[in-house]
Amino acid sequence: MRVTLRLFASTALLCVGAGYAAAQEAPASGPMANFATVTDEILQNPDPADWLHLGGNYEHWNYSELDQINLDNIGDLRMVWARQMVAGGRAEVSPIIYKGVMFLPNPYDTLQAIDAATGSLIWEYERAGMPEVGGRDDEGMIRHTYSDRKRGIAIYGDTIIMTGSDNSVFAIDARSGQLVWENIRSTDGWPTSTTGAVVADGRVFLGGSCQNAPINCYVTGHDVATGEELWRNEVVPGPGEPGDETWGGVAFENRYCTGVWGQLVYDPEQDLLHYGSTGVCPAPDVQRGVAGMNATLAGTNERWAVRPDTGEVVWRHQIIAQDNWDQECTFDMMLVDTPMHPNANMEGALAVNPTVSYDSVRTLVGMPCKNPVYWAFAAETGEFFYARETFEGAQNIYDTIDPTTGQVAMNQAVIFTQPGQSLFFCTTYGGGRDWPSGAYDPTTNTMFQPTANLCTDSTSRTDREPAPGFNYNTNNIDRPNPNVQEINGEYPVGRITAVNVETGDTAWQYLQRSDNYAPVLATAGGLLFNGDGARYFFALNKDTGEKVWDVRLSSALGGYPVTYSVDGRQYVAIAAGYGRNRLTPELDGPTGGNTIYVFALPE
Repeated sequence: MRVTLRLFASTALLCVGAGYAAAQEAPASGPMANFATVTDEILQNPDPADWLHLGGNYEHWNYSELDQINLDNIGDLRMVWARQMVAGGRAEVSPIIYKGVMFLPNPYDTLQAIDAATGSLIWEYERAGMPEVGGRDDEGMIRHTYSDRKRGIAIYGDTIIMTGSDNSVFAIDARSGQLVWENIRSTDGWPTSTTGAVVADGRVFLGGSCQNAPINCYVTGHDVATGEELWRNEVVPGPGEPGDETWGGVAFENRYCTGVWGQLVYDPEQDLLHYGSTGVCPAPDVQRGVAGMNATLAGTNERWAVRPDTGEVVWRHQIIAQDNWDQECTFDMMLVDTPMHPNANMEGALAVNPTVSYDSVRTLVGMPCKNPVYWAFAAETGEFFYARETFEGAQNIYDTIDPTTGQVAMNQAVIFTQPGQSLFFCTTYGGGRDWPSGAYDPTTNTMFQPTANLCTDSTSRTDREPAPGFNYNTNNIDRPNPNVQEINGEYPVGRITAVNVETGDTAWQYLQRSDNYAPVLATAGGLLFNGDGARYFFALNKDTGEKVWDVRLSSALGGYPVTYSVDGRQYVAIAAGYGRNRLTPELDGPTGGNTIYVFALPE
């Protein structure tokens, strides 16, 4: 492995050649002088000046208590530094910030430690000696299509935990940038972990993406001190296992692509690990040979709550059955302590449990699938609370959802039954929602989620045989949703929906022409930050949805906005370089040139 070290002139040179113990010694001055071992207590109660988790906290709120930047002064926000990232790949990243140091994952397998106030490099770690990225038939190479994604990293003790393109998990010394340990979970080149790891109580947890692969993926738990694997949970049932009967007789070796590539969320209060699984390849029933069988495909598009010590399943709930549309219910859901009195007449209601009434309950809530539907469950037991669309007619794949159990039945009119068949469904293979995370505001009990107002004309292909590399095996054209009206003669692709967690009622809706394929960040300063494919980084009033600020950057935005403070000055950062501009060919939204941009108020 290769480590590049570059330090400030004011920082004493780290001794990296004299062994791990020497490498941990902090310099006498400079950014690393403030580094202190990160404990479970720190991770459970992070200083608002830091940003220690993908999502900001264990509950994945994407919320900050910092309020120096607020509605009154947002117009004065200015860029204070920017730094180009390593070349290639998609910058769908979230840095973590601890005591004035930004740890920035770059696409593929480079990690940088950067002075968070100035943008100057402290050290850079680049993995070397890995297999090259190849094609599907290239044995001994990395064969995963999306191995460049590195959305998140974790910090624990004196190490940064990162996942590699070769399906590895490894620890880097946070002070020096040296490799501490690594564990390669498989060597066949198919799986990878694109979202990153969660660390808690001496354990590391990560899922895996098997997109385009002839196998299925899993979730693993590891020892944070050594990387040793402690347990492994497969998601798809094998022959004779519970749920095998729901696959319509499809041979186990032909059940492929299902994984857990979205964000895992750990609950320190109930000691539960929450995650969700994806669909299967190819998407259409007819391509899998189960047309007309109502094969519900146990293990796919399910929410799981497991014990982090052993992987024991506490509860599970299938959110989409018989997935013909690659809806991938693997995305993060948030943990919220809230009263729960859902309104049966909430906008876009698909199912509301009439027996639910709590003064306070730990709730797992959010939009877990590409399908733009908010779901809410009791986090400890999986009791169903409600499911609602972002707006009435946002999607058309559900037939019914049982109001007391949450059991789903799918709309058979949009399920492929024969080769060459064409169907119109909402949303799209690319989402509605995709991986970009929502946010939660504890001061108003409101959750926010960016989505796209899109539908699909899809035709089952007849010119090639189904194969693991063909996720859909369909020809597809994105279309406007007929239930969305134009605004001033333009069709709005981008949307943010704000919903009250307790009642499920809509607080407000924000719409714009450009696809806003990026996460959101809420702050105590009254702001909600987001980015879009037209190169705008912008802020809304989080209570009304009114846009209050924007700036145009060099390329489309698809990174996580984060905020932190150094020496009393608040900063907001976002990575640009990749985004989407679906149905908006006129917008000037180039991609490439991955860059991290950082903003603050004038001193």
